[in-house]
Amino acid sequence: MKCYLTGCIAGPLAFSEDLELIDYEPFPVDEIPGRLAESQMGGVSPEERIMLERLTPEYDEVVVEASPSPEYAGFRNLRFEVPSRAGIHLRENLEDILAEILDMPAGDFIHDALMSVARERLRESLRETDRFIIQSINALDELDEETGKLIERLREWYSLHFPELDGIKSHEQYVELIAEYGDRDQILKNFRMDVDESLGSDITSEDLHILRGLAENIRGLQRLREETERYIDIKMEKLAPNLRALAGSNVGARLIAHAGGLRELAMLPSSTIQVLGAEKALFRHLKSGAKPPKHGVIFQHPSIRSSPWWIRGKVARLLAGKIAIAVRKDVFSREFDPGIVESFNERFEAIKSDNPKPPARKKGFRRKRK
Repeated sequence: MKCYLTGCIAGPLAFSEDLELIDYEPFPVDEIPGRLAESQMGGVSPEERIMLERLTPEYDEVVVEASPSPEYAGFRNLRFEVPSRAGIHLRENLEDILAEILDMPAGDFIHDALMSVARERLRESLRETDRFIIQSINALDELDEETGKLIERLREWYSLHFPELDGIKSHEQYVELIAEYGDRDQILKNFRMDVDESLGSDITSEDLHILRGLAENIRGLQRLREETERYIDIKMEKLAPNLRALAGSNVGARLIAHAGGLRELAMLPSSTIQVLGAEKALFRHLKSGAKPPKHGVIFQHPSIRSSPWWIRGKVARLLAGKIAIAVRKDVFSREFDPGIVESFNERFEAIKSDNPKPPARKKGFRRKRK
């Protein structure tokens, strides 16, 4: 003897072989959006578990209208069928069946439930992680731009007092020394430098106060940048683990920002992904016939940036193709696949070994004069 287990907006229902309703376990009304989302993701709701615990001891076979999933591992005598006879019967007679199990008109219930689902989906869309990633990577770029300008100003300004300190190339260390010690005598006292006598002019305490304040604010921006970068990495690990593993958090986030979202990025062909961020160069190519760009944002990836010029195009095409696969995995299957990175690394090494030297110039080749 067998029965059918299927579900609808109200919860899981069980039918006999003759398609008679034999059992049901309604969802709590305020939990309907979450239950439906869980079902769409292949999960098993608490109400469905309760039904299975009641049905499996009584029936030789329970036909579940769902795809096989590890979530059902604890139950025996299950067969999976999509669509099932009971599911088709339920959808064809939904209002009549709901009228049997509800304390309110079926039409009113369906309306209220769908409104609840719509409200929840709207809230979800407003807090989608990729929107936060887009804002944070844009903020990171703005922090870099503003910090760079302020550091340049600080170096020019402080060089009037202590020009020899400009030999320190690390911006972080330069800012740290000024913020910590301020006056050049204090810096020389606490930091080893090969300086006998500075060529800079003396400054007043008011000058020093402003300079230290500027350095402290720059240091605060540098720390904020580090925090923002960690935040992006955490968000990318949750939202797009395959893209993060392949392209890195920052490059992946910039691709998402240029595409307008993770799902939008997943819809793009690899040829478009390859030149995302190079829109100006692409427009120049279309307008004037200049050389088309070989890469956009993905140039920041170490595999392209560190490669010799003659293989960058090949590596860019390879990386863009793998990114397209990784993003689609993140969006549609939501499974982490380490094989994507492994296959990219193997092919990348093959490109390097197959092209150790630049190609020979064709005979008679001359660079066109501008």
